[in-house]
Amino acid sequence: MHRDNPYLTKKPDFARLASRFPDFAQYVTISEEGYASIDFQNPAALRSLTRCLLKEDWDLDVGLREDRLCPTLTNRLDYLLHVLDLEPYLAASPSSRPLRVLDIGTGATAIYPILLHRLRPDAQITATELDELSYNHSLSVLSQNSIPSSSINAVHAPSAEPILFPILDNEREEWDLTICNPPFFGSEEEMKEGQEGKELGAHAAPTAANNELITPGGEIAFVGKMIKESLKIGERCRWYTSLIGKYSSLTPLIELLREHKIDNYLLKSIKQSKTTRWILGWSYSSIRISDNIARPEEIIPNTSFSRLIPLPNSFTHKPQPAIPNEELKQKIQDVLKSANLVPLSLSTSQGEGQDENTVMIEPKINTWSRAARRALARKTERPPDTTADTHPVQEEEGFSKPLFKARIQFIPPITLKDFSSISLDWLEGRDRSLVERLWKFLLNKAELVGKKEHVDAGYGGRLGDGAGAEVWRRGRGRGRGRGSGGGRSRGREREGNEEDSMNEGRRYGQRRRLA
Repeated sequence: MHRDNPYLTKKPDFARLASRFPDFAQYVTISEEGYASIDFQNPAALRSLTRCLLKEDWDLDVGLREDRLCPTLTNRLDYLLHVLDLEPYLAASPSSRPLRVLDIGTGATAIYPILLHRLRPDAQITATELDELSYNHSLSVLSQNSIPSSSINAVHAPSAEPILFPILDNEREEWDLTICNPPFFGSEEEMKEGQEGKELGAHAAPTAANNELITPGGEIAFVGKMIKESLKIGERCRWYTSLIGKYSSLTPLIELLREHKIDNYLLKSIKQSKTTRWILGWSYSSIRISDNIARPEEIIPNTSFSRLIPLPNSFTHKPQPAIPNEELKQKIQDVLKSANLVPLSLSTSQGEGQDENTVMIEPKINTWSRAARRALARKTERPPDTTADTHPVQEEEGFSKPLFKARIQFIPPITLKDFSSISLDWLEGRDRSLVERLWKFLLNKAELVGKKEHVDAGYGGRLGDGAGAEVWRRGRGRGRGRGSGGGRSRGREREGNEEDSMNEGRRYGQRRRLA
């Protein structure tokens, strides 16, 4: 679960809930050892539990229809909390404007909007719903809880397309986030295959109507339409996100993003009990999010999944043999100076409130490529009377905006046996190759990499030479064809779209935590 999910440490106390809610008590049984439990294969018990938790933990009165989905609170909260991790990267939004969110297909309970309203009371949420029965019931939920339309505005979708019509209809309005839990299946036959495959391993009984589970073309077509519609909107919405229910859907959707040269995206997994879901998000913004938000914490190299995740925005390196932290800083500062890269905080790094181990750079021209260094060498070789400027490259500077923004950090050893290390975090920009080449330039010019030491612990590829990016573009790894292993994953999909721990272990192998 997400670190901020209250149910990570606070498990539902069935006995206490039974004492507070008589309607729930009929579903609670007490074992001989004194443990209270419910039958998760009983849809009525699940609905009663959800009603109790919404009232007990969130002060929400929600009636749940028997013919519509009963949402599981823990994974709904996980999705919202992962999406809210993007808030610090919505810097382009005016600070005075409330968070603006679009929920696509809100369902009968409007579960995402009402939970988000509790998490962010000032947020302005638009919730769309195509099914008229679900739409009308969502209105009753909002009315029952006295939530005004200025906070949650439920809108009946006039047709199945366009999906992002509230954003497309008004080209002047700006949005921050979209959230969506789309129907997973493309047909009733596909849905039955999935349900039969997981029948023995399902943690809880299914509680959804067919229209909540089935859409023409399945989730691949649905989210694919979202991606194509977002091309028309661009940065007017900061981040587009959706839940993905089937592992086999990830490859075609991420290939679609890459086809449209969208490299600023995130891919995270949510695993609770025997159910695995994935969060896919993408952005047209130049602001780069941190790797712990964009990428899973655990990745096994050379798997079909590892080839789907976005390239990292952070690079780290531990020089070997080890050198003192101060010497490491001096080496890098000398290299920056040689390339006329003046760190924003070097001159004041010792000042109050400044981190002496952190510097920021915002280069406006490329001074570290071979061509730039050759040009600099030619100018510095001219006779003194033809060159008056001691920094000849800088005189060509004519751009008001930097090429990118990056943060360089010098990390002292934690123990006597540890090594000092250096990291570079890409914060903003669109051209990855510029950042990769600068990283390689810094390490090579500072002589931090030996002839046989070319693998970067934080990047996992050649140091900025673009090899990793080329693998990313081709969707290949170690010479194997695109999506190798994907057939096995799709075969397993017939056993259910929720990946239990055994299947997940077979696909990914033993996990290795990223450096």
